[in-house]
Amino acid sequence: MFFLDRLDLDRRFRLLRKEIEARGISEDLRGWSFDSPPVQPPSDSKYLGVSEIAGRYCETLRDIYLRRICRIQPPPSVKLARGLIFHNICHRVLFEVKKLLFDRFSGVAGYEVAEYLLPRADDVVSKCINDASFIFNKITSEEQDMLRNEALSLYKFLVIQAAAKIDNTLSKYPHATSDSIVSIAVPPVIERKVDGSLIGLSSELSVDIYTPYNAIADLKTGEIRAFHPLTIAGYALALEAEENIPIDYGLIIYVKVINNVPRFRVRCFVVGDELRREFLDIRDEAYAILEVGRDPGKPSRCPSYCPYYPVCSKERLQ
Repeated sequence: MFFLDRLDLDRRFRLLRKEIEARGISEDLRGWSFDSPPVQPPSDSKYLGVSEIAGRYCETLRDIYLRRICRIQPPPSVKLARGLIFHNICHRVLFEVKKLLFDRFSGVAGYEVAEYLLPRADDVVSKCINDASFIFNKITSEEQDMLRNEALSLYKFLVIQAAAKIDNTLSKYPHATSDSIVSIAVPPVIERKVDGSLIGLSSELSVDIYTPYNAIADLKTGEIRAFHPLTIAGYALALEAEENIPIDYGLIIYVKVINNVPRFRVRCFVVGDELRREFLDIRDEAYAILEVGRDPGKPSRCPSYCPYYPVCSKERLQ
């Protein structure tokens, strides 16, 4: 995530802090209140993923019924493949840059990072595609070629951004050690596993944390949707439940590759009461569907971008 501007994010979070001070966040909507409503899960035997609850393409939650009761997986698509592959590339570049810097105690110049990592573009992208092969191999060859080119563009962009940030750091601090360079030039984003079972979620969630503010970060590779902040709310509640630390801020990073040029848009917001209540209400409704096992039916209008649209539209024709 070398495209993140730390100074810009600091400014945004300072402004959001004023919103927290004015409105606050209710204690009974914090994850650590998992032993009482509304955070207390409706079941201690079933666990849902955050994306299952937060991905509200379907208003009636029929997607959860189809996945969990009917055991129907969403059809493979280039959108699903892109999401997995782009996530893998961002984490892979972050890991490789850190590793390269720590292997050289006296520091490494930006051009050396670029010379080492750019020739590996094809190999790294192939590995990321292989990790998503269960979807990638089921899309058309034209879509595969397009996605591979997008992934290569994203990888090269991130490497060049990393090299530039390292050189900027070295020009300012010429005697910095590798550890110092990492702390200054590398975005302070860590991936960690979180047990969400205390609030009825999966016991092995993967969460990205922007550490200076304990802000939950999420990478999106599609269009901007109104329900995207719900994902942040779910992760925030899970982390609060396990670690007993407040998570006040969310960070959604939208990435697209247009004409071989990656473009990014960052949205920062407070994980406030309204967002938390909405996530918990949807969680409870989802568990009610699982408990009864009854088809909630299709919504009055099915968006074509819903992963289950091909399944439900086929049913309409039968």
